[in-house]
Amino acid sequence: MQIQRGLKPDSVHAKYVLGSHPIIEHFIGTMQIREIISTYMRADRRMKLDDGKVLTLLIHNILTTSNALYEMEDWLKPLDAETVGLSPKETKFIQDDKIGTSLFRFYNSRHKDMFFRLALRAIKVFELDCSRIHHDTTTVTFAGKYPGWSAQEMLAHGKNKDHRPDLKQLVLGLNVTSDGAVPITHRIYDGNQTDNRLHPANHKGLQKLLQCVDFVYVADSKLATEENLGKISAWHGLFVSVMPRTWKADGQFRKKVRRGKIQWKHILSRKNNRKPKSKVDRYYVAKGDYKTSHGYCLHWIRSTQKAEQDAETRARRIHRALGELKEIEPKLNSYNLKQRKQIAQRIEGILKKRHCQELIRYEIHAAREYKHTYQKKGRPTRGTPKKITWKNFYSILFAVDQEAVKLDMTTDGVFPLITNLDAKTHSAKKILEIYKFQPFIEKRHTQLKTYQEIAPVYLKKPERVVAFLHIHVMALMVTSLIERTIRLAMRKKGIDSLPIYPENRSCKSPTMFDIARLFQYVERYEVSVGEDTMVFPAKLTKTQKEVLSLLEVPVAVYQ
Repeated sequence: MQIQRGLKPDSVHAKYVLGSHPIIEHFIGTMQIREIISTYMRADRRMKLDDGKVLTLLIHNILTTSNALYEMEDWLKPLDAETVGLSPKETKFIQDDKIGTSLFRFYNSRHKDMFFRLALRAIKVFELDCSRIHHDTTTVTFAGKYPGWSAQEMLAHGKNKDHRPDLKQLVLGLNVTSDGAVPITHRIYDGNQTDNRLHPANHKGLQKLLQCVDFVYVADSKLATEENLGKISAWHGLFVSVMPRTWKADGQFRKKVRRGKIQWKHILSRKNNRKPKSKVDRYYVAKGDYKTSHGYCLHWIRSTQKAEQDAETRARRIHRALGELKEIEPKLNSYNLKQRKQIAQRIEGILKKRHCQELIRYEIHAAREYKHTYQKKGRPTRGTPKKITWKNFYSILFAVDQEAVKLDMTTDGVFPLITNLDAKTHSAKKILEIYKFQPFIEKRHTQLKTYQEIAPVYLKKPERVVAFLHIHVMALMVTSLIERTIRLAMRKKGIDSLPIYPENRSCKSPTMFDIARLFQYVERYEVSVGEDTMVFPAKLTKTQKEVLSLLEVPVAVYQ
C-alpha cells in the first residue's frame, strides 16, 4: 500500500497494487500450500508470523518479480497485503532474516513428506492424468567458493548443462505428467550425480506416490542401461527411451542403412512446437520387427528435421577438427611432437574428440635432414674427418574424406526408440508421440532458469540455498497448474487464442508470465476523508475478465 496526503488536511489517498497476485493466491489456496507447510513445520508460539505465510510469499515474488531476499521488504510495500496472504499488520515482520530463518526451518523439516502431500493434492483436485511420467535433470550453477558446505546435497563439479564446467553445481531432477507438464515430484542431487544411476530410486518413488507400476516412464538415453531397464521390467513397469549409440544393435542397423537394405514408411508429419516457423518435420519408421537381445522392442525412426541438424552438426565438427589440425602444424618437430607416434596420438585425439575418425584422413610424412660434424677445430679440408648425423622432420597432410561423408549422410536423422510396451497396442507412431512430449519438461527447466531466475543464487548458507531451490519447484508447480487450467478452458470453449501479448497480439498458449504481464498494472484505490472512506475498485479490461473466467478465479478478488 502506498499512502499519499490529499489536498484537504484530513484526507488520505491510498493505492494498492494488485497485479496477478490474486490469481496466484487463489491457486495457492486451492492447493492448500500454507496448511500443508504448517502441518510439517513445527510451530513456535513466540513466532509473530507463520512460516507458511513467509514461504508462500516467496512464491508470489518468484512468479512476478524474483527479487533478492534483502529487497523483499521494499517489494512488499506497494502491494495489497491481503492478496499475498498477509494481514496489514504482518507486513512489518517481513525482512531478509525472517525469510532466511523460515528457509532454514523448511530444510530441516519433513519437506519430502510436504511435497508428497502437495502432489497428492494436485492430482486429486485438478484430476491430473498420471498414466505417463516424463523425467529429466538440469544443473543449477553456483558462482563462488561456498567454503564449509554443510547441506546433505553436496555442491560439486560435474557435467554442467549450462556449459560452465569451471563452476560448482547441484543437479535437479524433475518428474512431470504428460497432462500439462505438471511437476509432481523432484529431487536435488549432488553436483557430480550422473543420470544413469538415479532412475531406479526415482521410479520407486513414483510407485509409492501413484500406488501403481503400470505408468509409462519416459526419459532420455541415460535410462537405457541393462541394469535400469531390467529393474523396471522386473517391477512390471513400462518405459520409453532412446537407445544409446554405444549399443551394438545401433552400429549393426546403421551398416544396413548404408548398404541400402532398409525400407522406410512414413508415419507422422508435424511442425516443431519450439520453432513454429520451421519446416514440417516428417517421421519415418523402418519396416520390420526389431528387438534387442533382452527382448525389448526397437522402433527405428528417421526425422527430416533431425537429418538437417545432423548434417549441420557434422559440418561443425569437421570445421573445428580441421581448425585444430591446422593449429598443430607450426608446433611439429618441437616439444612433445618430435616423433611420429606422438604426432599420430595428437591427431587421433583431435579426431576422436570431434567424432571425425572416419571423416578426415591424414598422412604423416618424414624428411631427413643431414648434418656434418667435424672432429677437429679449425677450417676443415677435404681430408678432415667428419661425422654425418641425420634427423627426421615431420609434416602432415589431411583432408576431408568426401566418400565417407556421403556414406555418413545416409544415416542422418536416424534414432532408435526402445520400449517394453506391447507392439500390438502401441504402434511406432504412438511410441514416437509419447517420446516427443519430452521437450515440454525441458521447457519447465527453461522457466526455472529464465523467468523464475533460479540462478544466480544470492544466499550463502547451504541449507537456505537448497530450501530456496525447493520453493522454486513449488512455484513451478503453481505455474504449471495455472497454465494447464487456462489452456484446458480455452480448448473446451473453442477459443483459439487470447490477445494478451503486447500490442494486443494473440497468444495461443498463455503462460503464467504472460498472465503476470497482463495484470501487472492493475491497482485499486481508497480515499479517506475523516471517518469516511471511498473505495475505487480495480478496473479490469475485457481480456482480463475473460482470463479470470477461464481460470475460474472470481472477479471479486480484485474488488
